Amino acid sequence: MALEKKSTTDDADKSSEKVSKKSSEQNSAKSAEKDKGSTKDSAASEKTEKKTTADKDSKKSSSSSKKKHPKRSGNPAKAAKALEEESRAAANRVSRTPKKIKDTASPRWYAPTMVTLLVIGLLWVVATYLFQGKYPLPYFVEHHGGDWLFNGNLYIGFLIMMSGFLGLLRWK
Repeated sequence: MALEKKSTTDDADKSSEKVSKKSSEQNSAKSAEKDKGSTKDSAASEKTEKKTTADKDSKKSSSSSKKKHPKRSGNPAKAAKALEEESRAAANRVSRTPKKIKDTASPRWYAPTMVTLLVIGLLWVVATYLFQGKYPLPYFVEHHGGDWLFNGNLYIGFLIMMSGFLGLLRWK
């Protein structure tokens, strides 16, 4: 039994030697033809060799492309699985480069200032009503008794409140 196994391995070695001898003979024959033939013939033979290697490479790439893109296969289960794997990969991708985020928030003093303006305006209007327009500024009652500026303290109070309210609209 050991002799039979040895003989089969010897046969395999001999056959591989024959194949290698044939390929080396073909290569030497091709090189001899190139030396003998004109430059046109050698260029033509090089082109055919390039075509055959390109054909082999394209066959390899087409078979490997099927393996790389199972969603192109006719099997819908493989296509769905490939899409699922792509979406998982996309979800797990995290950018490792830090990005500077533009600070769009308002300063810390902004909101309290606007609320203070609202309260001051409200107190101004209340004081105007309580003192019948004589306070906080007595100027309007004394100098404009008969025209539209008689209520000047109310206008001032409402302007202060409006500035606080409009400021709060811009708060971020």
